[in-house]
Amino acid sequence: MKVTIRIDSAAAQAQLRRWGGEFRDKVKKAVARAIASEAAEIKQEVRSHVAGQMAVVKKSFLKGFSAKVLDKDPTRLPALYVGSRIPWSGMHERGGMIGGRMLIPLHGRVGRKRFKAQVAELMRGGNAYFIKNAKGNIVLMAENIKEHARPLAGFKRRYRKADGIKRIKRGADIPIAVLVPKVVLKKRLDIERLVAGRIPRLAAAIENKIGMVDN
Repeated sequence: MKVTIRIDSAAAQAQLRRWGGEFRDKVKKAVARAIASEAAEIKQEVRSHVAGQMAVVKKSFLKGFSAKVLDKDPTRLPALYVGSRIPWSGMHERGGMIGGRMLIPLHGRVGRKRFKAQVAELMRGGNAYFIKNAKGNIVLMAENIKEHARPLAGFKRRYRKADGIKRIKRGADIPIAVLVPKVVLKKRLDIERLVAGRIPRLAAAIENKIGMVDN
């Protein structure tokens, strides 16, 4: 996901081309400094916004959101880039639907790789099977047996907590995950609005920096 805000109008670009070499370079550097000075605060605001709207488990998810200066094109004024290196984070900004049958862990969150490994281990041991519950949902179950205590430990703990169970009997069935045909994600973030709200302050900072450039 990315949000790119360019504060360079057509008139500003034309003016940049008219300016002489050294002065033009000074203006570009001044604009870049102004954007950089605001980018740090914008980055923190974006991360705070994400943390406030989502239950973030891994700090690396928040650190994936950044704000920086784009200044590689010598013929254009610098631009502000705000976005995330996590490709699917944009789904939370727009909302949308993920199609295809998927297994969704029950009673809490589990890392994708860890969940896949645990289910694979249960499947290999013949201790994973699907049932249809009273609501018509397809649920992946596992039997509480000693041989699979390790891959079941997390599932048992979250199941007990969710249902208020103190102890799960040996041989009892444990719901692991539900099989769904699709997942619908609601819009939870509004980073574009947040960044757009900072434009007046950013524009003022740019104007101030340009005003300090010697012609």
